[in-house]
Amino acid sequence: MHRWRDGRLNLRLAVFLAVGLVVVGFYAFASFASANEIKINLVSGLDRTALAELVGESLGWSKSGKQEFAKTLAQIQWDAFKSELADIFTHRFSWGSEEREIFLTQSAKYAGPDLDFLGTVYAPGTYMLARKLSAAEISNIFIMRLKELGGSNMSAFLKNLLMAENMEKISKFVASEMDLLPDLLLYPAKDINIEKKDGSTYLLFTTMYYNNGEGPLELRPDPKTKGIKRDIDRDVLQRIYRIDGTWREKFVGNFLWHQPHLHYHYRDFVEYDLEAIDAPNAPDLSGVRTKSTFCVRDVSRVDIRLEHEREEALYLICGKELQGISVGWADTYFYTYSDQRLNISDLPSGTYRLTFTVNPENALDEINLNNNQSSVEMYYNRGNGTVKVLKESPESMPEFKHVYYEQVFE
Repeated sequence: MHRWRDGRLNLRLAVFLAVGLVVVGFYAFASFASANEIKINLVSGLDRTALAELVGESLGWSKSGKQEFAKTLAQIQWDAFKSELADIFTHRFSWGSEEREIFLTQSAKYAGPDLDFLGTVYAPGTYMLARKLSAAEISNIFIMRLKELGGSNMSAFLKNLLMAENMEKISKFVASEMDLLPDLLLYPAKDINIEKKDGSTYLLFTTMYYNNGEGPLELRPDPKTKGIKRDIDRDVLQRIYRIDGTWREKFVGNFLWHQPHLHYHYRDFVEYDLEAIDAPNAPDLSGVRTKSTFCVRDVSRVDIRLEHEREEALYLICGKELQGISVGWADTYFYTYSDQRLNISDLPSGTYRLTFTVNPENALDEINLNNNQSSVEMYYNRGNGTVKVLKESPESMPEFKHVYYEQVFE
């Protein structure tokens, strides 16, 4: 009997000890978990700085750790939702492909305080975060909570979270990045004829190019050389206007004094290249290729409808402080001007191609740099001194009207 009672007592004691160990273990584990996990309550209305401060303080991060989290969250937010965001802004502000492209390529600037339109986009609520989680892992937890709330219509969900004033700020920023660039197109050589003078034979031609772009080609000399007329070349800046009325400038070459015309020309603006196609015994024509300087101005009105075209010419003068080509206008260098010729005294009869290239060094910013050439194939008869055009490229160009024939100097 005593042994049975002792056994029952021992069993009770064992059970009691086991239960105690379980309870102690549970609380020990709970204490361990509590030491390695924190609970954060995110209320609505926080900006990114406040959000990073709250998370960082809870996790014991340094100031630099909080800043790193803010940057990481901004980048992961952008990567997660950029497609939906682009759709939202495109629809809201009636953007075209160019505005959308600018928006999508400027993500680095959206992490800064001035343009952080995603800073208030998060899901309020309670978060349990392990202390060992990295900034990227915590950011992904926030993103997953947003996606859970947004469901299948994430664009509509995000749109409701975006603040109107921040959207307007981004729209203005994108507009400030929208360059109104020129687009220079060349007509094939016109008025081609032969002139014999002082024992030499010359191929004469008219050069004409027009601005088919969204903004003017505007050239201004470096203001540090203002007032200097002839003694030095002047650095030239291309002024590029933006859709919001602001502008930027870039160095694009030099103005040099052109004594035959008594005004400044933009250096190496158009290249002339004459090559033999079918001309037996033709000499090496590499020496015939030449780059020509131009005074850049509105001369001829092109019959084409463009969004930013000007009815009246703006750049009329071969100025030393301003030159340019308005949208919808052409600059024309007539065959009667000096330098509008190539010496062909040594060329035999045959078929040749004369190619023009505007902006040959791609120094100027344009919408399209792949449409800067034109050419003419022609047959030259050395015997009777005539030339016949066989083919032009491009084959079709808009009509035009010469308005300002005389070169006006400043």
